[in-house]
Amino acid sequence: MTAVRHWWTGLFAKYVASLVGLVTFVLAFNGGVEAGLMYRDITNAVVRLESEKAQFAGQRIGQFIDEIERQIGWATRASAGADQRRADYMLLLQQVAAIDQLAWLDGSGKEVLNISRSGTGRVTGADYSRSPKFTQALANRVWFGPGYFRNGTEPYFTIAMAHAVRNAGVTVSEIDLGHLEDLVRTIQVGKTGYVYVIGSQGRVLARSAQYRVQSGTDVSNLPQVAPLLSVANAKPERIAHGRDIDGRSVLASSASIPRVGWSVLVEQPLGEALEPMYALLGRLAWLIGMGLVVAACAGALLARRMVVPIRALQTGASRLAASEFDHRIDVRTGDEIEVLASEFNRMATHLQESYSRLEQKVEERTRDLAQSVRELKALEEIGRAVASSLELQSVLETIVTRAVELARADAGAIYRYEASLREFRLAEAHGLDPSLVEAVRGTRIRESESAMGEAATARKPIVIADLATIPNYPLRDLTLAAGFHSVLIVPLVGPEEILGSLVVQRRETGDFPGNIVSLMQTFADQSVLAMANARLFREIEEKSRQLEIASQHKSQFLANMSHELRTPLNAVLGYAELMVDGLYGQLPDKAVGILERMQANGRHLLGLINDVLDLSKIEAGQFTLALEDYSMKSVVGSVVAATESLAQAKGLALTAEVAADLPTGRGDERRLTQVLLNIVSNAIKFTEVGSVEIRADAANGCFQVRVRDTGPGIAPQDQARIFEEFQQADNSITRQKGGTGLGLAISKHLIEMHGGTLSLQSELGVGSTFQILLPMRVEAQSTPA
Repeated sequence: MTAVRHWWTGLFAKYVASLVGLVTFVLAFNGGVEAGLMYRDITNAVVRLESEKAQFAGQRIGQFIDEIERQIGWATRASAGADQRRADYMLLLQQVAAIDQLAWLDGSGKEVLNISRSGTGRVTGADYSRSPKFTQALANRVWFGPGYFRNGTEPYFTIAMAHAVRNAGVTVSEIDLGHLEDLVRTIQVGKTGYVYVIGSQGRVLARSAQYRVQSGTDVSNLPQVAPLLSVANAKPERIAHGRDIDGRSVLASSASIPRVGWSVLVEQPLGEALEPMYALLGRLAWLIGMGLVVAACAGALLARRMVVPIRALQTGASRLAASEFDHRIDVRTGDEIEVLASEFNRMATHLQESYSRLEQKVEERTRDLAQSVRELKALEEIGRAVASSLELQSVLETIVTRAVELARADAGAIYRYEASLREFRLAEAHGLDPSLVEAVRGTRIRESESAMGEAATARKPIVIADLATIPNYPLRDLTLAAGFHSVLIVPLVGPEEILGSLVVQRRETGDFPGNIVSLMQTFADQSVLAMANARLFREIEEKSRQLEIASQHKSQFLANMSHELRTPLNAVLGYAELMVDGLYGQLPDKAVGILERMQANGRHLLGLINDVLDLSKIEAGQFTLALEDYSMKSVVGSVVAATESLAQAKGLALTAEVAADLPTGRGDERRLTQVLLNIVSNAIKFTEVGSVEIRADAANGCFQVRVRDTGPGIAPQDQARIFEEFQQADNSITRQKGGTGLGLAISKHLIEMHGGTLSLQSELGVGSTFQILLPMRVEAQSTPA
């Protein structure tokens, strides 16, 4: 009795259900993965953007505090009385709007002066000798107090700075932090994102307009704020999730301001950040619904057409799996299933044939693969020998040994071609008896009378299947007598010349296979490379010796040309000056103009000659520094005086800042002035808009001189090259300005002769900064690198 089957238990229903379930799973899984990835990408992008904005705000606030500190430091440098101190404080209140009140504590910690922006400040005479603003300022030079609030919402904090003169006391400044909001006002993330600054105790010091919390509010209990206030977590990890003052989820990131213990937080509501993901989830839900309907319809249609043919294919596949290759599948659906059934039938026909040939093919492929591996290893060994050794004989020995092995030959040799004699000479042999080698070395193998000559002329290999059938070439009888009957000759030919031949020999007669000929051609190319490398190495050694001698002669010649070049040029300039001054009578205006141009060009030429002669003297070892005491301030002043008019003519601002109380240096003052003058002149020459700034200070026993300009900058690939002789940055601006490219090379040599360094930092479109690091006391001249 046949059991009753319901429609939902049959293959049809299962096929439809499976297709619908698969489509649902794929769409749901894809939607979930895409939503998860999108959530991760959105949160990472928002937190990264917030982190950048927090870092930017932190830098601006740090610069704000540094600038206030620098201004206060100006008022604490020199020793002064109460009247002068009051004047300085009044000037400081005018210049720095953020400073609300200034007080002076004398050397004992007693308040002796108090000035307030509102005019309410008065001297209390209070003793602050035990207060941190006095003790910490004396100990650390500067003390930053915690933030505090006037009237509950007006943020302030204290900066106390010790005076530069010993026992001169401390200046205490009360800073109005209301100006911080100007720094963070414009920072925003999304539509409702905001930024705020908290002090070390978790109270809001400043916030952007979007943040509804007032200054002074305690936010230390927020999850994104609490880690920033933890002493054990001095460097908290980047915060991604938190809550605002109303308990809503936010994405947050922070940046610290270490000097004052503050933190900058940038936050955006999580709901706003995830709006794109919510829209995606809506589209995915609609797509899944549509997919279910389509999958159900398609499953019903396909299941009806495929169930019976699939069963037939299943039966046929089972019988084929049981090695019943005579079985044929009968399916007539007129579609791909019928084609598949035909392919099954065809496969059954060919399976038996394939099984019989499989073992033979595997064996052949294994043998070919082993041969290929041997060939690759041989080529690798030869390549290593060519690359790592310039000993020609050892390389040739390796080549001929491996060639004989891979060609399955009995012997081989490499012959070198002597172009002057038009003959081939044996260079290396393998598998030949010593007596045969000696006989070959004693035989003259002329190019025009040998098979090697024919191969070299034709520039292609020659295969001799039977030596007995060729003309009586010089080596034919010797080779036959030694028992070799077939030869492969591969010419060693360079681009323009014949270098020799690679010869492999077999005892039996017969042709060499094509793959062996190709492999030997590769070996021949390696031999050509080895010979060329050895010859080039010898030529390079010889050329290097010749270039070294020529360079020495050039440097000596230029070093000896000082009198012969400069004396007549100085005479020409002198006569021109006398003529312009009217010593030989009044000249027409046109003639005076010509003489002035001649003087200008002559002085330019004299400068170029001096540069060349200086460089040649340095290279010839004839340049000597005149070491004596000098003032770095005087050097900078001389350069500013010499170049100020050039800067003014181009509308550039030329400024110089020299640290006070610089020690007296020892070195060649004239040459140091020449170096600085060259760098500043170049900066003015290449800067069209902006400024040129000179700064000089001292640290660790060295002078540090920096020249910064706002010119076009120098590309990274040109920054090292501009310090080489006769080199300039390769761009149109430099070419228009002219020059020999010697100034920076000579400057670098002069600084190195003082034991210092000359370096460059530059960015295209921003400007360049040249830095000179120079020992203060130079007792002996150094040799340039």
